Amino acid sequence: MSISIIKSSILILGCAFISLVHGNDLIAFGKDCLVKEQRLNKAKNRLEALSLRSERTQRKNSQSLNYLDRYQAELAELEAEVADCAETEPNSTYCHQVRHRYNELTYLIQRVKTEAMDNDFGDNDTTINYEITRNNFNRRYDDFLALCRDSNAHYSLIQNPTAYAEVCSNQSAKESITCSLF
Repeated sequence: MSISIIKSSILILGCAFISLVHGNDLIAFGKDCLVKEQRLNKAKNRLEALSLRSERTQRKNSQSLNYLDRYQAELAELEAEVADCAETEPNSTYCHQVRHRYNELTYLIQRVKTEAMDNDFGDNDTTINYEITRNNFNRRYDDFLALCRDSNAHYSLIQNPTAYAEVCSNQSAKESITCSLF
């Protein structure tokens, strides 16, 4: 009888030890997932800032292109008037105004082109960088979800009261994907 009690005790202690080791693995898993989730949240915030910067750049570049087109169209119309003024009354008030507007438009076109070179708006680096970064983020986020939300280890963490209490002890952790069932 004492041998069976000893065997039972050893079996119970072995199961408790396995459960304790498994619980420690789950705690390490959960904490690792929380760290990954925090990094992804920071990356998401940076990505949103990059998206706003990309949108502003595109809006500014589009506006500059619209101005350039408008200025060039008006300049083309004035060229005929400048030629007519040179042949008819070059010193009239009207011709002086036409030449003044022509020079103004030439200056504005040059300024928009210079700003375009400074902004490098022919190059969509900001948009391309955003798209590459967005794709990289999406891939990492999908990997995170597969490991830390849709895996057997995650389900085991949620079901183990000791591991869950250790990993999800504060309010922000409880609201995380790692500590939620779905």
